[in-house]
Amino acid sequence: MKTIFKFCAAAVLVISTANSAFAADTADLKVQGTLIMGSCTPTLSSGGVVDFGKISVGSLNTADVNQLGTKEITLTLTCKSPTKVAWVATDDRSDSVVDTKPVTGTEAAPFTTDEFGLGKTVGGVKLGSYALLAANKEEPVVDGAQGHVGFSDDDAATWTAGSGAGTYSHGDGSRLITFVDTTGIPVAFTTASDILRVGASIQDSTTLAITDDTPLDGQATISVKYL
Repeated sequence: MKTIFKFCAAAVLVISTANSAFAADTADLKVQGTLIMGSCTPTLSSGGVVDFGKISVGSLNTADVNQLGTKEITLTLTCKSPTKVAWVATDDRSDSVVDTKPVTGTEAAPFTTDEFGLGKTVGGVKLGSYALLAANKEEPVVDGAQGHVGFSDDDAATWTAGSGAGTYSHGDGSRLITFVDTTGIPVAFTTASDILRVGASIQDSTTLAITDDTPLDGQATISVKYL
């Protein structure tokens, strides 16, 4: 009976305070965080360079977008101990994005949020765009076994398993991509890798109006996010 009485008294006190005409004269500031044992490092094959080679301006379509094909590069995340971690890609050339719907494999990037900039001509014309597609089928490898890819568009509040075709990264860094179990929940790992398919496309040669050699200048920063 004593325990029940104390509980009821506390309840009455809370209700009384909530109905009081007097506002609280203090506010609490909380600083939170978690010190984790693992630290993870992302690395890319080929020194992080995806090279589409030399492209003759004369071979470009004068009226339509030019698809340059798809290249592959491997992303590896290495952690000192099993850790749940995701990665994001942030476009360092976002001011040069133009909607050219680059094709990665067999499909075109469906949304402009999936596109990264390829730089500009000397005259300031946007060259085109590329897309990063994280493979979801047999390519992901998590601690030596076949893995699965998932993503979150709400800062890790919810996760979605990747589709069969793959998962597109977002150039604004808003999409977290990680390795998940069969139910779509992120898993802790020591080493995980996946193939990124990079599809690029540029505008028609009439719009580009190129009169000199012009390099493609796409660049993105891949960062890890601890979960």
